[in-house]
Amino acid sequence: MVSDMTIQDWGSIGEIIGSIAVLVTIFYLAIQLRQSTQAAHRHTYNTAADSIAQFSWNLAKNPYLQKLYRTMLRAPDSLSDDELLQAETILDAYLTLMESYYLHNIQFGEELSQARWGRILSRIFVMPGGQRYWAQRRWQFHEEFAKYVDGLIAAEP
Repeated sequence: MVSDMTIQDWGSIGEIIGSIAVLVTIFYLAIQLRQSTQAAHRHTYNTAADSIAQFSWNLAKNPYLQKLYRTMLRAPDSLSDDELLQAETILDAYLTLMESYYLHNIQFGEELSQARWGRILSRIFVMPGGQRYWAQRRWQFHEEFAKYVDGLIAAEP
């Protein structure tokens, strides 16, 4: 029976085998792309979390900046204009990190992680200096992040 097959029959079998090979290759590439995307996501997530932790650690190691930051949140009117500007710059940097982290989390569906960071952000905005800062500087953040922070503030008692 095999000897009765024509060149067209063999060509048809070759096309079927080729089609199967293409499907297997596409399936394999899809798996590889997914694994690569997950690895890139984990790397970005870890880098962002490390940046926030490093920022907090550096602030904690500097008693002057730590006190300045704490005073800005609790009693901003007690700071000179220069001290207030310096403290606001610290908060600018911190919230820029948090904004980046937030945008990454919503893109990749990291609800649990974002819930944790939301609780940390809420502690800033319940304080007088955090409220004052947000009222004056909300405009400089991505609108999606700004709405998220607005929601955190509104949810606080």
